[in-house]
Amino acid sequence: MHQTPENLPTWDLSDLYEGPDDPRIEEDLLAACQQALAFEEQWRGRLTEEDLQAGDLRRALEQYEALQRLAVLPQSYASLLFSTDTTDPRRGALVQKTRELASSMATHLIFFDLEIGRIAEATWTRLVGSPELTEYRHYLEHERDLAAHYLSEPEEKVLEETANCRGRAFRRLFTELTSRLKYPLEQEGQTRELTQSELLALLYEPDREVRRHASEVLGRTLERHAHPLHFTFNTLLLEHQVMDRLRGFSRPEASRNLDNEIPDQAVDTMVDVVVSNYDLVARYYRLKRRLLGLEDLWHYDRYAPLLSERATISFQEARGIVLEAFQDFSPRFAELAHPFFERAWIDAAPAPGKRGGAFCAGVTPDKHPYVLMNFTGKPRDVMTLAHELGHGLHDCLASRQTLLNYSPVLPLAETASTFAEMLVFEKLQACLDSPRARLGLLAEKLEDTFATVFRQVSMFRFEQRVHNQRREKGELDLETMNQIWQESLQEMFADSLTLGEDHRWTWLYVPHFVQTPFYVYAYAFGELLVLSLYARYRKEGAAFRERYFDLLAAGGSRRPQELLAELDIDITRAEFWQGGCDLVAENIRKAEALARELGQLPQEP
Repeated sequence: MHQTPENLPTWDLSDLYEGPDDPRIEEDLLAACQQALAFEEQWRGRLTEEDLQAGDLRRALEQYEALQRLAVLPQSYASLLFSTDTTDPRRGALVQKTRELASSMATHLIFFDLEIGRIAEATWTRLVGSPELTEYRHYLEHERDLAAHYLSEPEEKVLEETANCRGRAFRRLFTELTSRLKYPLEQEGQTRELTQSELLALLYEPDREVRRHASEVLGRTLERHAHPLHFTFNTLLLEHQVMDRLRGFSRPEASRNLDNEIPDQAVDTMVDVVVSNYDLVARYYRLKRRLLGLEDLWHYDRYAPLLSERATISFQEARGIVLEAFQDFSPRFAELAHPFFERAWIDAAPAPGKRGGAFCAGVTPDKHPYVLMNFTGKPRDVMTLAHELGHGLHDCLASRQTLLNYSPVLPLAETASTFAEMLVFEKLQACLDSPRARLGLLAEKLEDTFATVFRQVSMFRFEQRVHNQRREKGELDLETMNQIWQESLQEMFADSLTLGEDHRWTWLYVPHFVQTPFYVYAYAFGELLVLSLYARYRKEGAAFRERYFDLLAAGGSRRPQELLAELDIDITRAEFWQGGCDLVAENIRKAEALARELGQLPQEP
């Protein structure tokens, strides 16, 4: 395994290509373009013929899938390489090259999705039940749903050909801007330039002055670079508005809901239930204020640890904890996770220019996924490692699917990752024997849940507000966006915690708003879903495991509503979502009981 001087793993991408100069990159890109041209010549107009046969449609789908598999390899490689050093112009140029050639290829394939949507109803009725199309039925059905919002073929071609100098260009600019930011932190008379990941890690420090100073540096640096980031977001808001108008979407999040295959009603119900439970957040932070012995809590106190005994953890320790937790759940889970460590499928070392945060990137069903994170030695990094490995195991289990059914929709994409976090949390909790240690760990878990459920819903509502105001009032100035951000997030804290001036700038670095609009509600969806699934696992044991593996192995081969119905889950019912919030309330009660046990809260009468 490649190691940094700090003994943290970095990627080995040679399973894809030997390096950025590997001639196979160019060969694969050109081959994909040639195959796309040949595919267009062979199949254009065939899908709309009345006598279309199931066997012909299957052959077309298999060819389409094969050329997509070929094209995705250089794109994935370029993106992964770029994410570890966005300051390298050669890497940026490779990303742009793969995107431009992919757009060129896509212009020859646009007809295919359009023609799937135009298959005559009588022909579709005759074909849809054919055994030859069983593997592709869900993909075809979803494409027909999407087709209702497609434009004409010439218009779709223009949009694709110009994408790399429109939205994609601004998204790349955002990544480069935020990855290159340096945060000058002065300590003991010396100034260090930190990466974003290193700075954000300081918000979990026991020393309140360190947290406050880090928050100031974060806000001040973002304010200094606000203009290009604000302009980028405003431009993407307008593009989203124009595309929704052209494609006939009535609300800003409607296209994301359609892509996610989640009914608007289910999303609205989940959001309404979470908002109605905001008082849980305020209740917890009033408790935390008391436990910390502070008169007022500020935004930089949100993640202040209640325990100070364990400040750092090594990557090897994190690996051991995660694998042991996975093994306790199922040897199969641990077996799937081992290669990520042993074969350099993880890049964990913070580095200048490296993309912040963490992700897991699936490639194709016959290629393994890759995990990126920025490991800073904090205990919460163990949970991040578990989370991203959960994504990786989901990808591995779904590898039996065809490429077109491989990736789960975003809300279900969090099912394995959040479940893996729960496994690690339970493992850590079982190892603790003192009430103070259990309270500290429980507090961390509650704060992670608030960040994953309530904060993400607040961020979703921020997106809704800025998109809607952009459509009603035109371009939004920076102060207006700052104000909407503050109001959207302050709402869940009520009077338990105050978001100060430094916080008003922090929406500027959130990648989801730019890269994948309205992604964020998927986190809340996944967390509340997993709370329900985990409660069922604790009740059913081995019987649950097989049903859970089946859910993950399904990938994106069926609608989420159908998959979850097999587990007796109805995502359109408020009672289901409230059940998840009730489990959060139960954990708050446990925290309060531990605080009483420690004498930090009065006993109940």
